[in-house]
Amino acid sequence: MPAEATTATPAEAAGAAAPSAAPSLAEALSQALQTEDGTPRPLGDPREPDVIRTWVTLAVAVPDDALDEALAAAVTAIGANRAGRDRLTAAGLIPDMPVQTALIAGYVRMFRRIKAIAASGGLDDAAQMAETRRDMRALNQRLAEALGAIKDQRAAMGRMNRILIDRERRQARTSVELSRAREDLEAVRAALGSVEAERDEAIRAAEAARADRDALRRDLNRTRAEVEDLKAKYLEKFALALHDLNRARETLYNDPGSALPAMKASVAQGYYMILEDMGVGPEARKLMASITGGGF
Repeated sequence: MPAEATTATPAEAAGAAAPSAAPSLAEALSQALQTEDGTPRPLGDPREPDVIRTWVTLAVAVPDDALDEALAAAVTAIGANRAGRDRLTAAGLIPDMPVQTALIAGYVRMFRRIKAIAASGGLDDAAQMAETRRDMRALNQRLAEALGAIKDQRAAMGRMNRILIDRERRQARTSVELSRAREDLEAVRAALGSVEAERDEAIRAAEAARADRDALRRDLNRTRAEVEDLKAKYLEKFALALHDLNRARETLYNDPGSALPAMKASVAQGYYMILEDMGVGPEARKLMASITGGGF
């Protein structure tokens, strides 16, 4: 009996996509770590427009669900040796801090989302706004996790410093290890400052999105009110034209050849056509029946 075909879940598909995308992403990232003149290319702060555009280009073939794992795997592959770690560090990437690649992945997803919303015309779509808010909450959650990880690393580094200071009294070589530990601590502090700034930027972006949504709603309500006011004005003009038509018809008893009724009927008919175009034809016909008792 032939085996039944199985369909992979989205999570399984994303998990399969990440390993397959990691080698090509690592190769592209390795080439992007330096500019054409050999200087390090800044890649550590996704708030910078050039940095996020570079990451979006590098990860163009990686689906959203696989970004975190693919980016972490690519950085780990490059940082497997000292030379690769030095190149990553020069570009602002910390090999032993996966939270940084998780944050970069979050900003790549947010960039894609904002670009998609802009491409759709920026309409006040409740579903899109809800999805954007969910992404923002997820990014904030990752920021909170990053702060916790950095706090743990700082505590670990503090313990390491105390151990190194004790050993320094007995062994001269511990001075080198202490210096190295201090450099790592400074890198963690710098990453903490960057994470806090990214959190503030994410909050500001959410507030700006809410303000834009509220402005669009106000504009829509104002436009609807103006349309309703315009309909009421044209219905009033139509009623006056119908009354004029009635009075003109009364003159036919004294002047059967008068062209005035035809002129008044033409005016009333013009208002009726405008009202039909505005979607209030039934109201206009009801008004005409109540005033003229018939048609034009």
